[in-house]
Amino acid sequence: MGLLEHESQYWPVALTVAHGEATLEQHMCSLASWDNWFCKGEPFHVIRVYLDEASLRHPEGAAQATQRWMAAGAAEKMRELVQSMLIVVPPNQYERMKKMSVRKAFGIPGGLFASLEEAYAWLDNPSEPVSGIPVDKKALEAIQCSVNEIANS
Repeated sequence: MGLLEHESQYWPVALTVAHGEATLEQHMCSLASWDNWFCKGEPFHVIRVYLDEASLRHPEGAAQATQRWMAAGAAEKMRELVQSMLIVVPPNQYERMKKMSVRKAFGIPGGLFASLEEAYAWLDNPSEPVSGIPVDKKALEAIQCSVNEIANS
């Protein structure tokens, strides 16, 4: 069983960190975390960090559950509330995934990155307009520390 953490302590930045292959139960808890973020009714940014190749694999049934969740209103909430989504993948997986588009998949600004540093650089100079609330630099430093702790545990 993998690790799938969801943090909102850096609000208005929501953080997910994945290590190892998640179970369907963990995936469903992930969707519930998103619902909790949506319930705040406030704009926010999302940083999703995948620490290894296994964390990029979805458990059986996850795609169907996510499609139902998106169709039940999550897609609309995402476009309404999420200011940007930054997805960090392991450097050895970046080449294979770099053409994926956050805009095409979710309808919001963002991108795929090989490191948190690259994601943060994008936030400083986004390739597309990002409206709403700025991201606090101290929060980004704390997120880096948190991800490092999880990666080293």
